[in-house]
Amino acid sequence: MNKSIALHILAAALLCLEHRVVAQTPTHIENSLGWRREAVPNAALDARLAEASAQYRRLAPLPRIALYDIAYPKDSAEAVALGENGVLVVTAVVQDTVELPLRRVYVATLTGVSELTLVAAVASYTSDSVVRATFGRFRLDAVYLLPLSLRSTAGDLLTDFAAHRDGFRFMHFDGQRPPALQELGAPVSTTASPPSAVLWAFMRREYPDLANVLAPR
Repeated sequence: MNKSIALHILAAALLCLEHRVVAQTPTHIENSLGWRREAVPNAALDARLAEASAQYRRLAPLPRIALYDIAYPKDSAEAVALGENGVLVVTAVVQDTVELPLRRVYVATLTGVSELTLVAAVASYTSDSVVRATFGRFRLDAVYLLPLSLRSTAGDLLTDFAAHRDGFRFMHFDGQRPPALQELGAPVSTTASPPSAVLWAFMRREYPDLANVLAPR
């Protein structure tokens, strides 16, 4: 594993989707594949969608799918430079174009709701025929700042689509400080917006293809 690369909890990794059974009861499925240290190119994001569509093709058409990836700072110095934030990348694919863009991504805890700051997003069409048949043709890739303090707080990471679906859960934070943050030393509760140059340098290292599309010119 390359220690110069930040620790990721994989988006492929966490797969959230919904389907409706005969009684029209929504069923929400979550699946986590764990951690790794390597950059995430667009090919990896596409592969995760392809794997999911192959796995769930028998349930098609599914109204929506959303996958996420979190990249944490590689060390305490980078955590400070990033304003005590990690980066959350969300990839969503839907059948109905009115569901995008996402209305918000947020963490809901016992004490309230904290909305994440949207950095940038890009809309596109899915090119893989199986992905399109299973989940739809409308795709959004969006980047958010994730305060490290929120990651260590008990709560749910959620999104509201623009229509049809609120409270779509990515994962539950159990309130424990994950290994990736333990490596950074003592927790810091205050966060700040990182300088643009620092943030996009981080993005180019961790999500090189996405950064090339989204970074300011």
